[in-house]
Amino acid sequence: MPRRSASAVSGGIRRAVRWCALLLAVALCSAPASAQEDADTFARDPDAFGRHQGPVVLVGVPGLLWQDITEENTPTLWRMADTAAISNVSIRTATSRTCPTDGWLSVSAGQRALSVREQFTVCEPAPEPERTGSGAVVPGFEAYVRQNARSSFAAPVGLLGRAVREAGGSTLAVGHGAALGVADEQGRVDHYVEGVGDLSPELLAEVSLAAVELPGLTRLYPEPAEDGGPEEEAEQDDVPAWARDRALTSIDGRLRALVERLPAGSSLMVVGVSMDSGSSRLTAALSGEVTEEGFTGPGGYLASDSTRRRGLVALTDTTPTVLTSLGLRATEPTSGRAWHVAHRPADTGEAVARLVDFNTAAVVVGAAIPGFFSGLVAFQILIYAVAALALHRYGTGHRGKRATVLSVTRTVALASAAFPVASYLANLIPWWASSAPGVALLACVLAADAAVVALAVAGPWRRGILGPMTVVAGATTAVLFADLCFGANLQMNSPTGYSPIVGGRFYGIGNIAFATFATGMLMAVAGVSHELVVRGRRRTALVVTLVVGTAAVLIVGWPGLGTDFGGVIALVPGLAVTSMMIAGARVTPGRLVLVGAAAVAAIGAMSWLDHLRPPHRRSHLGAFAAQVADGEAGTVLSRKLGAMLGTLGNWQLTLLAACALVFLFAVLNRPTSWRIGSLQRAYEYAPALRAGLTGSLVTALVGFAVNDSGVAIPAIALTVAVPLTLSACVWTLQQEGTDTAPGRASSQTAQRL
Repeated sequence: MPRRSASAVSGGIRRAVRWCALLLAVALCSAPASAQEDADTFARDPDAFGRHQGPVVLVGVPGLLWQDITEENTPTLWRMADTAAISNVSIRTATSRTCPTDGWLSVSAGQRALSVREQFTVCEPAPEPERTGSGAVVPGFEAYVRQNARSSFAAPVGLLGRAVREAGGSTLAVGHGAALGVADEQGRVDHYVEGVGDLSPELLAEVSLAAVELPGLTRLYPEPAEDGGPEEEAEQDDVPAWARDRALTSIDGRLRALVERLPAGSSLMVVGVSMDSGSSRLTAALSGEVTEEGFTGPGGYLASDSTRRRGLVALTDTTPTVLTSLGLRATEPTSGRAWHVAHRPADTGEAVARLVDFNTAAVVVGAAIPGFFSGLVAFQILIYAVAALALHRYGTGHRGKRATVLSVTRTVALASAAFPVASYLANLIPWWASSAPGVALLACVLAADAAVVALAVAGPWRRGILGPMTVVAGATTAVLFADLCFGANLQMNSPTGYSPIVGGRFYGIGNIAFATFATGMLMAVAGVSHELVVRGRRRTALVVTLVVGTAAVLIVGWPGLGTDFGGVIALVPGLAVTSMMIAGARVTPGRLVLVGAAAVAAIGAMSWLDHLRPPHRRSHLGAFAAQVADGEAGTVLSRKLGAMLGTLGNWQLTLLAACALVFLFAVLNRPTSWRIGSLQRAYEYAPALRAGLTGSLVTALVGFAVNDSGVAIPAIALTVAVPLTLSACVWTLQQEGTDTAPGRASSQTAQRL
């Protein structure tokens, strides 16, 4: 291929990708706007908020959700949302439970941080600052700094406060948690007051950065009773509805008082920095500016290059946004990206409703994932057990029920293989808007599965050994390929995709989706190659395999599309093995070493090209390349290695992978009346099946070793590959008793191949 510039290559890839995805474009573009990526947005200058004459004010409201903000209960927040840039916030920090202290420390570091606490299930309040004149010092702050410096994220707690002080600015904290957010490494803040009522316009005009905590929705800080009696006892349980409504009214009033005190030119950001009770959710954020006429804003959705989605930002994006608003350069240790503004519906009610719906989908999927995977494991193992029994009883002979049992077994096998892609297709329907979203999600998955299976068994291809298998595998590949072209909307809030609450990934291809996509692609090219080789076109089969495989590798690894570092390393060896076997070449250790080196070189080149872009435009591939160049990649690698090894404790997925391998190599290889197993007989009918299956197993094994999802990669890959192989094996059994004897048919087929 002739050499081209990076931009030309990128343009060519995108054009090819969009052409291949044309059939699904309309459906995918109809996904909810709150979950879609606005490509034009990301060409904006990240310094869109610019410098301000007044202070930058960050208001942290732990537990604030968009469903809390209504015109009746919170009129100030609702009026602000009418003109502000608004968004959901993924508040995931270094632990799955984001306490207010974790949230404020993450703001301080611009990186996922955690607090010092005895139990990870119990949130503890931030320490009360010790007064030093007009300022204060947070006691024990050095412990937060040391603990997070040693954590897997190496969060530089104190970075925000230090950056402001080194630039000649001053900080103000209102409340215990706010002091954690803007303190420097020694725990110092320049000015400190307990509440909004203690603020004065003169003090606000004097400082550069002010952080204000309004913790009324948490139970960490007891408040005086309305009658002046004893303080309410702090609890860790969910706040009752009546108490939450009262707290929201109080927060809204204090926010109104704060806005009235702010000088014109102040930049104001309101962020739900954490949760401390109940299940984790996406919190609320809004941003704008205070003018002589009052609060106003750009009136859009907030977005960032961390998520590349309208209406969704990460908590760690807050820090570079604050620094950018102050006119400072976001320092390199921060993992977030500055906010910018994207289009939103003009009607505030509709714009907020989309954010609420997106949060609902995330919460429902999060609650459904344990049951979904438990059901998937149980269903797969049941299929293997029933299929083993069916093959044992009806694999030979001419019993009356034999044809029916084998046909049903083949259909169920195809349905099992189609289940992962069906979990993505379900997001074409807004199931989260149902009154029973969990039931609606399951119904949509089953309906999509049935549609894929119907396509596989409806056409003339159903008569071939690999025909239905190729349709299911091809549909799996096409759906995920197209999904990556149009913003990965089907993966977001999918049980087998990624969750904005978990915050492991916000765009590109997730590890489970990669396992599904890679296996589907390799099995699909095996099916197509079989048909071409039968017709004497082996060279064409090899060309098709290489073209489709190369496109798959590029979309998996290309920054902004798949953006999957480990995926390229895993897919290239599997593709190489499949290609060599289709070409009839020997697979030798020397060739595998060369292929491995090519995989590392390919992803290295993609990462370096991404690294050449400005820091705020890089994906995590470019960020990792920068860490390698700076000698700081060890932290990331150790964290991913620990995560990968930790997945071995997931007994459900480990059991699923083990049962799939036992079924594949023991049950399907069990000798029949032909004296060889049905798997070997299927290889004789279709040698390309061995190529696709072997390549899938290689990719699954390498994916296990290089991805932090670990055992989930082979478990899901086998969930696709083994049922597809079973469908081919059942076809070989169905040929017994037809006009062509099995032995003679296989010999004739082998000769043609």
